[in-house]
Amino acid sequence: MGSGVLPAALLTGDGVVERRLRRTGGMFGLWFPGIGRAVLVSDPALVRAVMRAPAGVVAAGPANRVQEPVIGPSGLARLEGAEHREIRTLMAPSVRDRVPERLRAATERLALRAAARCPAGVPFPLRPLLHGALMEAVLELTMGLSPERQRAWRVPLRELFRRADSYEITVRYALRHAGALDWWPAYQRAKDACDRLIHGEIDRRLGAGDEGDDLLGALLRARDDDDAPLPRAVVRDQVMSMIAGARTTTANGLAWVFERVVRHPEVLRRVTGESELGEGDAYASAVTYEALRVRPPVAFFGRVVRRPFELGGRLLPPGTTIIVHLRTLHHDPALYPDAATFRPERWLDGRPAGYGWMPFGGGAHTCLGDRLAMVQMRTFLQVFTRELALSPAWPGDEPVRWKAVSNSPGAGCRVIARPR
Repeated sequence: MGSGVLPAALLTGDGVVERRLRRTGGMFGLWFPGIGRAVLVSDPALVRAVMRAPAGVVAAGPANRVQEPVIGPSGLARLEGAEHREIRTLMAPSVRDRVPERLRAATERLALRAAARCPAGVPFPLRPLLHGALMEAVLELTMGLSPERQRAWRVPLRELFRRADSYEITVRYALRHAGALDWWPAYQRAKDACDRLIHGEIDRRLGAGDEGDDLLGALLRARDDDDAPLPRAVVRDQVMSMIAGARTTTANGLAWVFERVVRHPEVLRRVTGESELGEGDAYASAVTYEALRVRPPVAFFGRVVRRPFELGGRLLPPGTTIIVHLRTLHHDPALYPDAATFRPERWLDGRPAGYGWMPFGGGAHTCLGDRLAMVQMRTFLQVFTRELALSPAWPGDEPVRWKAVSNSPGAGCRVIARPR
């Protein structure tokens, strides 16, 4: 019976998955084309067991193959073991360690520019504007591209992600063994155009003898034990991994932050006051945590069983995919009293212990850009509420739109903005 849940979710919404997980105690089995045997889980104790399982028993890389059409076979999410640790260590200084001092001023500048682009007094979808602004931010962070140099990237990236964020890619991925991805000319053209841009930037830097001090530069300077540089394909896949993360998790997450805030006037007043008075960002952080809890921008993430693994009283055979359903996990009443209510105050005393909040995944494969994303979301929230008087285009909640692995506001986060 579980096998009908995911197709039903595509037609009727994610709630059908949540209801079945509640009825089955947080775990049920299913079979899905392109994935095969799987179990869907949401019980925090089961999620904890999965996240803490030894790497030789449960693996993340094979489960992330669904991202391969964009990030490639060597993207960080696809790697395992020593190779994963090596690439993650190379990328961390540019993405995590130096983020606070390098990023805040640049993000505020981009947020002010984006706020100035909002049409005054008429309903408009905020999500596309946020996508553009955050794409500009990640291209500057990863490759040091100025706004002028980014112009050549906009159309190819838009075309690639338009297909990657579609129902079509879900079906084609399920049928990939029959060549459904290989025989997709529009997708291949968009991917090839993006690859040419990345390799062109690599050629430019190597020709100038200056790798740069950003993420791409760190990857180009890296050497293995034999003093050989990273293969170009590996460098390309890490760059696309960062771009994809900004496009999916950060931009969709920020759209949900605004979708929730404008429908809760007291929350909007409080976060606006904090921003105007320069009282730090404690409440903006709490708002962001809570929005990512009630509306996680990624629908689920997975692990693949490599050796027989007991979970919830069942012995899962090798090859089983374990899918963690984030919306249900984030609405567990044992973790979050009155879980359906948007209440940022629950985060003012800190994050919950364990594995109850996972919009960026968990364990060794936690998204490398999580700190970057949180800085960007808090900064955009504070700048927009300080510069604009925001209200929803209509009072009701926007539906959750599930495509591929992402959740986004079904109407594009339609708001009305007026200068303050």
